[in-house]
Amino acid sequence: MSSPSLHCFADDLSGAAECAAAVARAAGRATTLVLNGPLPRSGNWSADTDSRALPARAAADVSARALRDATAGGSAVLFKKIDSTLRGNVAEELRAILALRDLVDAVVVCPTLPSQGRTLRGGVLHIHGQPQVDRELRPLDLLRLLAASGAEPLLLSPAHDWTAAELAAELVASVRGGARILVVDATDESDLRRLARALVAARAGARLLGVGAAGLARALADELLAPAQSGTPALPILREGPLVAVVGSFNSVTGRQVDELACETDVHLVRLHASLWFTRTDLVNSELAKAAEQTGRGKSIVLTATGAIPVHSTRDLVQRMAVAAEPLIRRAAIVVLTGGDTARTVLDRLGVQRLQVLGELEPGICLSRDGADAPAIVTKAGGFGDGQSLVRVLRYFRTNPDTNPSPERKE
Repeated sequence: MSSPSLHCFADDLSGAAECAAAVARAAGRATTLVLNGPLPRSGNWSADTDSRALPARAAADVSARALRDATAGGSAVLFKKIDSTLRGNVAEELRAILALRDLVDAVVVCPTLPSQGRTLRGGVLHIHGQPQVDRELRPLDLLRLLAASGAEPLLLSPAHDWTAAELAAELVASVRGGARILVVDATDESDLRRLARALVAARAGARLLGVGAAGLARALADELLAPAQSGTPALPILREGPLVAVVGSFNSVTGRQVDELACETDVHLVRLHASLWFTRTDLVNSELAKAAEQTGRGKSIVLTATGAIPVHSTRDLVQRMAVAAEPLIRRAAIVVLTGGDTARTVLDRLGVQRLQVLGELEPGICLSRDGADAPAIVTKAGGFGDGQSLVRVLRYFRTNPDTNPSPERKE
């Protein structure tokens, strides 16, 4: 009997790419990432609902439609990817999903992401061991956040000696007892692997939707697909052209990564104040003309913004950056996009409907293609990695211009 397929949908593009990369790593082949258009009716795939930045009601409608579409292809394990720091419309989207009683009995929520130090203890989000707080300086309690979904969340804190079968039985019993939102504590990869096994085992007793960050997506992919692993897919030879990066994230981690890129001798940095991308078209065009000249000297181009987060949305900012830089991007051999809004905006501008995700350069930094004669696409969530992460991406392509990285590779 064949294993069920894994269907993932995420509220932003970088998260959808992480899910697809997890599947590609486990299955040993490229995985389809859908940006626009109909979902595949079979196989493993990931889709971006692009709902994180939407108004709450619109995000809820989009998420409900995505679930209906995801179930139209028959039996599959379903997973909804959310932000590991709980940004976005999490409660509103789950409220809409839970209204689909013909499709889902309950959701099982665990945003733990050990690779970035993000864990769930007592229902409270911790980062590198420190409890996080909301804008009112209260502990960032997932139970309180999800209470806005209209259903009373139930917290499960499995003991370390629980087996996956015992956890599966507890999940099913809780659902039969009336629970519709189950929040599960997890602090490390072994907790996520146990939860993934439990979710698969519990399918016989309840229709559960797994909800979490990329950590749970990876655990589910490994649980379902690892037996079929057949190696890492190869990256076709890259076309001629420069590396062009668009960095639209205002995360402090991203700022350090750009500072490190600025120290590289083969990088030309276009770093303008956010307001100038809106108000000084002449200056922007002048800077991009200089950047185009630098590509002829073999330099990589990095476009970014400084200053405070603009009054305009970051997506409006990235739209301005993408429009101005489109001639450069269309000639690029490699396009690096930092931040989910950045990736979505640039790829929409390029008319990309689907990507084939090949794997990860390192956790959260995903490598994709859109056809044989298209550039390689690297996507990265804004807050992921360390100060050298983007430098390592550049070094990978310097030293490996026509081969795909091992998912475990680190420079």
